[in-house]
Amino acid sequence: MRVVIGAHALVHPAGTETYVGLIARELQRLGHDVTVHADELGPMAEHMEREQGTVLARTAGELPGECDAVLANDAMSAAALGARYPGARLVQVAHSDLFDHQLPVLVPGAVDAVVVCSERIATRMRALALDVPIVRLRLPVDTDRFAGIGPLPETPRRAVIVSNYLDGARRSALVEAWGAHGVTCEQIGAPGRTELDPAPAMRDADIVVAKARAALEAMACHRAVYVFDDFGGDGWITPESYEAFEADNLAGHATPMPRTPAQLAADLADYHPDMGWINGELVRQHHGSRHHANALVQVLSGARGTAVEAPVLAEVGRLTRQAWQSERRGLAAQQEAGVLRERVNLAEAAGARAEALRDAAWADLDACRDEKDAWKTRALGAEEQLAGARELLASRWVRAGLRVRRLRGRP
Repeated sequence: MRVVIGAHALVHPAGTETYVGLIARELQRLGHDVTVHADELGPMAEHMEREQGTVLARTAGELPGECDAVLANDAMSAAALGARYPGARLVQVAHSDLFDHQLPVLVPGAVDAVVVCSERIATRMRALALDVPIVRLRLPVDTDRFAGIGPLPETPRRAVIVSNYLDGARRSALVEAWGAHGVTCEQIGAPGRTELDPAPAMRDADIVVAKARAALEAMACHRAVYVFDDFGGDGWITPESYEAFEADNLAGHATPMPRTPAQLAADLADYHPDMGWINGELVRQHHGSRHHANALVQVLSGARGTAVEAPVLAEVGRLTRQAWQSERRGLAAQQEAGVLRERVNLAEAAGARAEALRDAAWADLDACRDEKDAWKTRALGAEEQLAGARELLASRWVRAGLRVRRLRGRP
């Protein structure tokens, strides 16, 4: 098949971007002609092109004239590529139920099938006013790239947080709770240290704190994995918790109660070195990228439904793109406001500390003044005693007594 894979952005490492690169490679390995296109390109696109040999259409003009199937990863790419290839079968992968631009285009005939990788997202898709087949697959992981290198230690000492979102009080609660028990935490992900290949950082850790795809990749590396992020937290992935966590897209909402600081500390005691190799087996059995690609080919090979007129899809794509840009600006403003609030809180705390130091300094000064006055009083008393002694020594009777003592040979 001639397949065009579309995404709005291939800039930073994240779930959708990683999926696009992995599936493009797997479909190419199966002999299909694959081209990837995105509106926004960056380091992730360059990594796919350089390291994986992905055929990348950097502009719409570089796209092939025809294709058999389109695999879209958001509503913007679905609308744009659907308008460009009206005769091609269009399948959209729904990666999240959080942002509207990652939902399918809600126009009858625009999408032929929707692929979901968890029951959580499947439930959201079934609730849409859209009558299309929903194909439930499992999130694919590159088990060749993410592979274990050895057993875990009996006692964990190092954890790596893989997240673009975990910050503030939730992050501090985890770092402080585990740090008190000798586990240091390092974080990779935007806006801090970003890694195009997180595998080395995962392998260097005993515990990986992550969600969704990153959690599965850490499992493939034979690490103990703790599901915890800014949106929720469920704790350790184990054979007993795996099914519920996977159905929830490993998003941290499979358990009813949030993780408190006390629970974070208590959970650490449940760590076991066997978690590593058991996690590796779970991923190989359920999440191999080859299995996912085999099933995806069957979905892409189906018939094309009634095509929607290109101008309609183009307008839907434009409006969706504008809505996402507005939402993204809002999220950036919210994040900036959070940073400013944190700076204000730090400034207020610094001001409170400065006031406390000032009050302490004034108290010390008052104490010094009091002590000075006391010593001054003692000095005046000593001077009075000295003056009295001199007056006594100068008296006629004392001088006479001293002469008598000297005459008697006494000092």
